[in-house]
Amino acid sequence: MGLFHRRARDGVIEPSPIPVPRFSIDGWTLSGTPSAAKLAGSLPRQDLRELECLLHGVAVQVDTPYTYERAATLLERAGELGPALSVCEAWLALPAARWPEYAQHTRATEKHRARLRSRLCSVVASAQ
Repeated sequence: MGLFHRRARDGVIEPSPIPVPRFSIDGWTLSGTPSAAKLAGSLPRQDLRELECLLHGVAVQVDTPYTYERAATLLERAGELGPALSVCEAWLALPAARWPEYAQHTRATEKHRARLRSRLCSVVASAQ
């Protein structure tokens, strides 16, 4: 019965690099990175500033799941599905993802990763 059990699409998804902000006098900035123009054009300024701080946290591998969840959400909202998927996978690769107090967040991140994989597979399939 295919009504409630969707079959996962098969496809190879290449990992995308996570944009790493550089230090500036005002904090962290994505200017000068390849995805800076697209992110600046698709996110409000406040969300872009938040994303820059969150991506710095991802780069230094902080142990807080909110950092990864929110960064993946903002990247997805900006249309950067590949880096959003990489952020989800970065959380799942950390030892903190297996801590009992973060079990709920890890499950939510796994669901987000599955949704991103599905969207990326459909984008790749439509491009071919």
